[in-house]
Amino acid sequence: MSTSTRNRPRPRTPAQDRPHGNRGGRRRSVPVWPIPVTALVAAAAITVAVLLPGLRNSRPPAAVPPPAVTALVATVDGQDIPVREFALYLAQERAATFTHFRQKFGADDGPGFWTTEHDGQTPAAYLRERALADVTRVTVELDLAHRQGLLADSGYDAFLRNWRTENARRRQAVATHQVIYGPVQYTESNYFTYVLSNLAATLRDRLTDTRAITTPDSALRSYFTAHRGDFPHQSFATAHEEVRQAYVLDRYRALIARLAGSAQVRVRHQVFDAVPVA
Repeated sequence: MSTSTRNRPRPRTPAQDRPHGNRGGRRRSVPVWPIPVTALVAAAAITVAVLLPGLRNSRPPAAVPPPAVTALVATVDGQDIPVREFALYLAQERAATFTHFRQKFGADDGPGFWTTEHDGQTPAAYLRERALADVTRVTVELDLAHRQGLLADSGYDAFLRNWRTENARRRQAVATHQVIYGPVQYTESNYFTYVLSNLAATLRDRLTDTRAITTPDSALRSYFTAHRGDFPHQSFATAHEEVRQAYVLDRYRALIARLAGSAQVRVRHQVFDAVPVA
C-alpha cells in the first residue's frame, strides 16, 4: 500500500517557532536604553573611583583625645606645668576671653565659638596664650617665695598634697566639733587662689623687710602726686600708710612682671594645643 505525503504536515523550522514580529501591527524597534544606561553606570563607577580618595581625605579628622592631667604643657624656668595646673588658668580666663571676642568682633556663643578665626586667631588660641602668661607669672612668683624661704616646694604636686592635707584637717575638725574658718572643704581652684593671695602678701612684706623693695619718703610723695585721684580728700600725711601699701604693691607687680618677662618658657605644643578649653 502506498503512503501519500500530500497532506502530511511539513516539519516546522526553528524560525517558524519564533513569534512573528509583525503580528498585530508594526514591528517594534529594539529598545535603545540598555546602551546609554550601561555607559552611565560605567561613568559613575569611574567618577566614584576618582573622587573616593578625595572624599576620604575631606572627612573631618578624628577628635584628638584630651591629654592626661599629668602631661606637661610647658616648663617655666625648669618648673613643670602639668595640664591639671594649666586648666585652672584656662578656667579663670574663659569669661574674659568670651567678653573680648564678643565686644571686638561681635562673636556669639555657640558650637563654633572657640574655633572660629577672627583676625587670624581663634578664641581657643587666645585663651591658651592668656593662660600661659598667667601661669608664667605665678610660677616665677612662687619660685621667688621659695627662694625667700617662704615656700618649701613651689611645684604643683606639693600644692596638691597640701590641699588634700588641709581638707583632711577640716573634715577632722568638723567631726570633733571644732571651730573652723572658711569652707568645710576647699575646691582645688579656691584653695589655689587662697594660698596664692596669702603668699603674695607675705612675700611683699618679706621683700620690704629685706629692702628688696624700698619705700623712701621721696618715692612715696611722688607716687601720691601721680595717683592723687586714688586718695581723695586726703593729705599725704593722713594717707601715708595707704600710699605706702599701694606703692609697695605697684613695685611688687613690676618686679614679678620683669621676672616673668625674662623667664625661659618651653611649650610642649602637642599637649598645649590639645588641652580642652570648653
